[in-house]
Amino acid sequence: MEVELLTPTAPSRTPSVKRTTFDEYLDLLTEESKGDLIEGVLYMQSPPSDEHEKIFVFLIGILDAFVVRKKLGIVRGSRTAIKFSGYNGTQPDIVFISNARRHLVNPYYMDGAPEVAVEILSPSTRKLDRGKKMALYAEHGVLELWQFDPEEQTAEFFQNDNGTWTPMPVSEDGIFHSKAIPGFWLNVLWLFAEEQPDRLDTVMMILTGTHKGAAKD
Repeated sequence: MEVELLTPTAPSRTPSVKRTTFDEYLDLLTEESKGDLIEGVLYMQSPPSDEHEKIFVFLIGILDAFVVRKKLGIVRGSRTAIKFSGYNGTQPDIVFISNARRHLVNPYYMDGAPEVAVEILSPSTRKLDRGKKMALYAEHGVLELWQFDPEEQTAEFFQNDNGTWTPMPVSEDGIFHSKAIPGFWLNVLWLFAEEQPDRLDTVMMILTGTHKGAAKD
């Protein structure tokens, strides 16, 4: 079994003959561990930084509240495993699953692609997230991919165009509108603010379409 611990200096390794299956991958995951399985190679992740978790908690909070209020589907966090094939599975930081794809959710994993996958990058995962995982999501039908880099303070959004990622626009004042989640928009400045805005106020702004409330300095 090939296992690779993601670190900033970890060299790439060629998968061994004995590849890890998705069922074995599930057995290896615990509530305390997080990892991705790509072409039978298991990539275990280091514990997230505080900045990573700050963005995660804020974003999953407002996204879940919006989706529940609009009855659009469900939002799940980083312990949700996604099965793409017998040798491919990931645990995105956040996923949105519409009502139309909700039947794919099993007690321990989702058997197929969510509409939206969110990845909060770190130095140890950046190469994998922008490379093999990004290609995997496109190939298997994730409709939108959101990538946030706390270190660089950048946000990128992509739409799946027949297996190819096309960048989605962000306005000059930092506003992004999702196509896969009808009515949801986001000011990316909120995510990187030293003091993030109140989540309840933020959800109300999104629900009413009020494009203001930029992050505090």
